[in-house]
Parts: sequence; C-alpha cells; structure tokens
Amino acid sequence: MGTPARRGGTDGCGPGGWPRRILDAAGRCLRRLARLVAGLIVALLLALLVGALWPENRHWQEPERGITIFVAGTAAHTELILPVAAAGHDWRDRISGHHFRDGRTPAAYLSFSWGERNFFLTTETWADFRLSAGLRALVRGHETLIHVYRIDGPPEAAPLRLSEAQYRRLVSHLGAQFAESREVISGYGETDSFFPARGRYTPFRTCNQWTRDALAEAGVRVGRWTPLAQSLMWRFRREEEAE
Repeated sequence: MGTPARRGGTDGCGPGGWPRRILDAAGRCLRRLARLVAGLIVALLLALLVGALWPENRHWQEPERGITIFVAGTAAHTELILPVAAAGHDWRDRISGHHFRDGRTPAAYLSFSWGERNFFLTTETWADFRLSAGLRALVRGHETLIHVYRIDGPPEAAPLRLSEAQYRRLVSHLGAQFAESREVISGYGETDSFFPARGRYTPFRTCNQWTRDALAEAGVRVGRWTPLAQSLMWRFRREEEAE
C-alpha cells in the first residue's frame, strides 16, 4: 500500500497550496512590472539626454554683429524676448497698446511663449498649479495660446545674437504661429495678453519644444528634442553667468 499524501503539502493541492501559488504569481507580476517601469524610465532619460545633446544646425556660430534677442527660462517654461522693431519688422503692426490692460504701446521688447490654453489661463504661478490641469494639458490638450509680455526695460535673460537674415526667419516663423482668430484674452496683469495660437500641445511638443523649434527655424544650434526647459536652456547663459 502506498503512503497517504500529506495534507497541506507544497504541491499546490493542500489547503495552503493555492494561496501560496497566488502570492508567488503576484510577486512575479510585480517584479516584471517594476522592471518594465524601470526600463521605461531609463529609456525616457536616455531620450531626453540624446535629444538635448544631439544638435540641429550643428555648424551655426553666433555672428559678431547682428540683432540681439534673449532666451528666458524658469524651471519649467521658456520664452523668447525680441525687440519691438528690428530688421524691418515691427511687432506693433500686430500687437499694440490696446492689447494691454494699461493701454501702453510696446516700445522696447516683447516676450513670446506658447502653451496649452486651459493651463495657461489657470496657472499664473506655481502656487496655482494643479496636477489635474497639468495632466489634462499633456493628455487632452487641444487649443493653445501665445503669451505675450511687454517688457519696458533691459531683459534679465540670456542674450543671443542673430544675423538680420536669421532674425527675419525667426519673426516670420513666430508670426505664423498666431491663429487667424482676432480674440485677445487679458493676461495676468497690466502688461501681458494671450492670443490664440496654432498647434496642439502634446508630451512631445511642449512649450519648450516650441521655443526650440523657433530657434531652429532661425538657424540656431539647439537640441533636436527639448521638452524640458533644462534641455534647452543649458546652451544659453546670461551674461553675468558667463563671466
């Protein structure tokens, strides 16, 4: 006669077998998921690094003479600051005093940045940031706006000199980013406004990629994919930082 099977054995047939098998299977799934997430994070970091370092317009050099613009950036957002009038182009043909709450006509500089409409209008500072608005901009963002600030004094940003031909390409590109709509939305204060823009905001085409695209169109050496502000701004330094 054979030996009776032991109850509670580890072959999965006893009373304690099924819970253990379920726990083992769950553990394997969690480990695989963890490896997948880690792999995706590494792949994303590599893509960000390669995108920032792999240059477009590799042979560009800043000219000795030309028109100075400025590139400004925070921890999350970048913008371009251009003279109101230069190289035969006058932004006052499009943006005048009645576009600002205080009614003053631009005379020195204008800054331009781009972003998802709802996020722009609800997030003036980091104190106003809501995770739901950020996720909506990345996942469901459709309409976009160009944010224009009037700057009356010297910009506190990284200077960048362009030739006249490069500058004209830049302003032509920026002008084409405005939608045909004549809608103007009051900004956060007396000196800024929002204008309807072309294009859709996505994780691959962010506000910082928009700034990059404009500089690339002008012929400036920039990384090929710069969705983060740091991906773009490391190439540009303010004068006091360069000394």
